[in-house]
Amino acid sequence: MNKPIQNSASWSDTLKTRQAHLNALLKTINAGPGKASPIQMLTISAIKSEMAHIDSQLNRRK
Repeated sequence: MNKPIQNSASWSDTLKTRQAHLNALLKTINAGPGKASPIQMLTISAIKSEMAHIDSQLNRRK
């Protein structure tokens, strides 16, 4: 019989870690001086959208 996988991190901890990772990526992308390229703008928009989704999931779990 197989033992069930034990997950040491809760779902909220996973979401918080993911959010911190996305925040670090956002800071890295925004670090460059000058005007952002269209691809950078799309990437920034996608990261912000994902962070908003994570925020809503975390708020729902409270």
